[in-house]
Amino acid sequence: MTCKFNYRGISLKNKTYSDLEELSTKIEPGEKLSQAKTVETMVKNFKSLLTNEEVTNENENHKKEICKR
Repeated sequence: MTCKFNYRGISLKNKTYSDLEELSTKIEPGEKLSQAKTVETMVKNFKSLLTNEEVTNENENHKKEICKR
């Protein structure tokens, strides 16, 4: 039996749900992911993208500070 404390539910608009269904077939070519796995993969990838952007912005700010000196 799954632990109820490890999972949560979300509500989606019908259009968003349809988009999720479509994306579930495009994330892993030739494989259809479950809605939960699709959301999990998208959140993980988006979080990684944001983290990379933050690092890039910090590096750019650091370079600007060095150039000011």
